[in-house]
Amino acid sequence: MIRLLHITTLSFLMAVSSAVLWAGATPAQAVRGGGPVVNGKWGFVAKVSVGEAHGCTGALVSPQWVITTTTCFASPGQPVKSGAPTVATTVTVGRTDLSDTGGRVLPVEWIHPHRDRDVVLVRLALRVLDVAPVAISSTVPAAGDALQVAGFGRTDEEWAPSRLHGAPVTAGTVDTASFGWTGADGGDVSACQGDSGAPVFRPDETRPELVGLSSGAGQGGCLGAAADGPRGADAVRVDDLASWIGLVAAEPTTSFRTSGSSSTGLGGYDLKDARDQVVAFDYEHSGKLDHLLFYRPGTGMVSIVKRNAAEGTYVPVFSTAGGGLGGHDLKSPADRITAFDYDHSGKLDHLVLYRPATGMVHILKHGSGTTFTPVYSSTGTGIGGYDLKSGADQIIAIDHGSTGKLDHLLLYRPGGHTAWILEHGAGNSFKAVFRSSIGIGDFDLMNAADRIIAFDYGHSGKSDHLVAYRPGAGMVSILKRGTDGSHVPVYSTADGGLGGYNLKSTADQIIAFDYEDTGKLDHLLLYRPGGQTAWVLKHGAGNTFGAVFHSSTGIGGYDLKSTRDRIIAFDLRSSGGQGHLLLYRPLDGIAWFVGRAYPNAVPAWETVWPVIAPDSIVENFTYPAHFRHEFAGTSGQDDWGTEQAEAKHFQLLSGNGGLIWVSCTASPENGVGVIKVFPGLLNGQTEVGEPHLGVTAVCFKVVATGGYVKLRIPNVYEVQGDSRSPGAGHDVDATVVNVASGVERTKRVERDESEQFGRTDVTCDENHPDYPDNCRETLLELRVVN
Repeated sequence: MIRLLHITTLSFLMAVSSAVLWAGATPAQAVRGGGPVVNGKWGFVAKVSVGEAHGCTGALVSPQWVITTTTCFASPGQPVKSGAPTVATTVTVGRTDLSDTGGRVLPVEWIHPHRDRDVVLVRLALRVLDVAPVAISSTVPAAGDALQVAGFGRTDEEWAPSRLHGAPVTAGTVDTASFGWTGADGGDVSACQGDSGAPVFRPDETRPELVGLSSGAGQGGCLGAAADGPRGADAVRVDDLASWIGLVAAEPTTSFRTSGSSSTGLGGYDLKDARDQVVAFDYEHSGKLDHLLFYRPGTGMVSIVKRNAAEGTYVPVFSTAGGGLGGHDLKSPADRITAFDYDHSGKLDHLVLYRPATGMVHILKHGSGTTFTPVYSSTGTGIGGYDLKSGADQIIAIDHGSTGKLDHLLLYRPGGHTAWILEHGAGNSFKAVFRSSIGIGDFDLMNAADRIIAFDYGHSGKSDHLVAYRPGAGMVSILKRGTDGSHVPVYSTADGGLGGYNLKSTADQIIAFDYEDTGKLDHLLLYRPGGQTAWVLKHGAGNTFGAVFHSSTGIGGYDLKSTRDRIIAFDLRSSGGQGHLLLYRPLDGIAWFVGRAYPNAVPAWETVWPVIAPDSIVENFTYPAHFRHEFAGTSGQDDWGTEQAEAKHFQLLSGNGGLIWVSCTASPENGVGVIKVFPGLLNGQTEVGEPHLGVTAVCFKVVATGGYVKLRIPNVYEVQGDSRSPGAGHDVDATVVNVASGVERTKRVERDESEQFGRTDVTCDENHPDYPDNCRETLLELRVVN
């Protein structure tokens, strides 16, 4: 974060490097000329987290790409290469306050360093369309230019601030690849650890323009650095990198391109039977529909396949030639399977297998290995009061509560006017929250061809609308749940089709599709098997729909010439979205994957060897040597850094600033106190920590979500949770190592409980000849889990 301090006496500015002007100052108490950024401003500024190794700042420069410094990904003696990051990396963008829920937190799937500059482009797993990228300036910065800097790094008091900070700055000396900046009007501003990659930009309110990225600084006054150290920072220029950024961060075209094809089935499943069906499924409980379940109703044949990303091949993770799945034998040609969020987790990681006309239903959960276990089973009575006694019955998962979870089941009977919505309750019970015998909304369900799908009409990330349609008639209704539990049409036509697509063929099909690769099923793919027609529609203003793609020759090279052709949306890249399509033709063994096409020009892969300079402002998560904060209680201690910890005979090594060492006398806030660690005192052992409750203790406070600290506290015998009122506090995992055996173990410490370790643990062998040394344990880590 940008450290902002008020100074009452301005020091002289002096040049320290080729690019930077520094100002020495003594920190005071107020902020001048900058501070926390208001919510919603400069949403393009991104927080970059390279595992637990590095933390930086960056800027969104296109919907799927963030720019930051290469040194953010650097390790001593190791190159930074084009490709997947070597450490799992996430980017938070569109979120001024990291403790809020707005914006997106997305994995990074690719990085591409610049050959000559400390600049890297980072590709996100999904595209972000609701945050405006920052424009790249085409004007060279000049000394004296008024600029703005914003970052998520440290301040003078906070190690891991949750809020973006910014300050007006002035450009200093400008070189061919870099420039310096200092606080505007003599403001006492420094870049701190975590501000590497912090954008330096022209602060136009309507169109900010990026001119550089903060890359090095003296960190004067920053937490953990010298109070009287140099101010300001160096920045690497990006104003002349627009062409390179445009090449690497190219946007997709409106057309489609194949991402693989086969005429012999997929992953060992031959697709040689006209009955074959395919369902996308979250097999690994990862929140990603990146497995494909192939099945052949009437035979018991099932295969679940996963893409091998490294080789581009598909391999089975489950396969049976006739044994069905989880007790459902799949021996009827009527059997169907759909994915469902049974336990309200936001993951489609359960399977509903049902047999219309018989009342048979099984809901299966994937367990260890390749096992599937029924969590609900009915051999003839249906589910939740719905009897499933018609051969026309259909089941789909829907987001009835607008929660972003497909955790309700819609059961409907085309031609029978019937629609029920079921909610999973306690145990394996289901209850009806909606029942109708006259259709749903204004859609009467009087035709056997009627179909319903879930759809994200509002681009909200929630598939909380229903598209009900009648192929061959042009009838479409898009329904929203009303406040009284009814379903209200937001779009309705008796015969006009949708968005120019007439729906006049009985072969027409509609699926929801993540066309923009944002993780939202907010587009509709309408296609006509045997007719070669495919359209993609986007919901626009009001209840209008417009075509963003239309073709009469198939899609992505797949011709759609057979009436057997089917399409499903699929997470090909395991990105968390469904931006690819699987097109398959049962009986012929044909399977194709298609996705949005990108420009043909691609940059050459790069390998660079970044130099990690002494003035690096990459957050390395080392615990600060000196740390003043407000949680001193009545201890009278001012400094809570590593030097003081060593004086109290324990070590603070690293952390993310979300869990910090404080006094055990720090006052509770909102029912949340401190986590207390009690080291033992035996046989004249050295006292560890501060006196507390007649013994000694080392205490920690949770100040940010997901906090952790790595440390060494010897002879631990108890860890106590931080709850001081019912429901308040945090559960933490405590990891210890047995000093004698070297064996590590982790125990969950619940917020309102305490856990025993070392000599007081029930596993300690008091009869051992080396007791109590045989049980001595050192605390290695505390990690907040919720």
